[in-house]
Amino acid sequence: MRGSRSGRGRPMKHTAMLISILAIAACGGKKPEPAPPKEPPPAPEPPPPPAPEPPPAPEPPPAPEPPPPPKSMLAKAQVMPVKGARIKGTVVTFTQDEGQPVNIGSIGWFDGIKPGKYHLVVHDGADCGPNATKAGKPIANADILFAVTKATTSLQVDQVASIQLEGEGAIVGHTLVLHDDKKGKPGKALACGAIAGGE
Repeated sequence: MRGSRSGRGRPMKHTAMLISILAIAACGGKKPEPAPPKEPPPAPEPPPPPAPEPPPAPEPPPAPEPPPPPKSMLAKAQVMPVKGARIKGTVVTFTQDEGQPVNIGSIGWFDGIKPGKYHLVVHDGADCGPNATKAGKPIANADILFAVTKATTSLQVDQVASIQLEGEGAIVGHTLVLHDDKKGKPGKALACGAIAGGE
């Protein structure tokens, strides 16, 4: 009985040992496969390009040049009395700023002139001649009516506004005749002078 038991146990021991040896051989005979190489980490993304600089602000347009000052014009006439007139001569001046009506100065006066109504009339002649005989015909709308009192002299301004010192209808180069008044119209000539441009 004992012998049979020991004989049965040996083959099992041999079998177990053989399995162990085969397992060891299987494990030790093959080398472990190397691990696959690690992939390098992805390269960092490049930074975004810098934003373009804004275009320079446009330069402001140059300031417009101021308009030139209005042109100022001057004309004058040395008005002398005709024969028999009991007044003294004087210089009558005309001034005008561009775009404005004419101003009359220096009617200050004909010494000896009596109070009443008078007319300063622009004639189309260029020279008075003796006693205003060559002064020519009166120019339309160039009759400056004024009144003389002992203290003041007043002009009819609407007639003055029709006179021009330059351009079409300019009075420079014509004659200026002082007339007395005859029923609201120019009467006898009292004085005359040529109108010249002045500085």
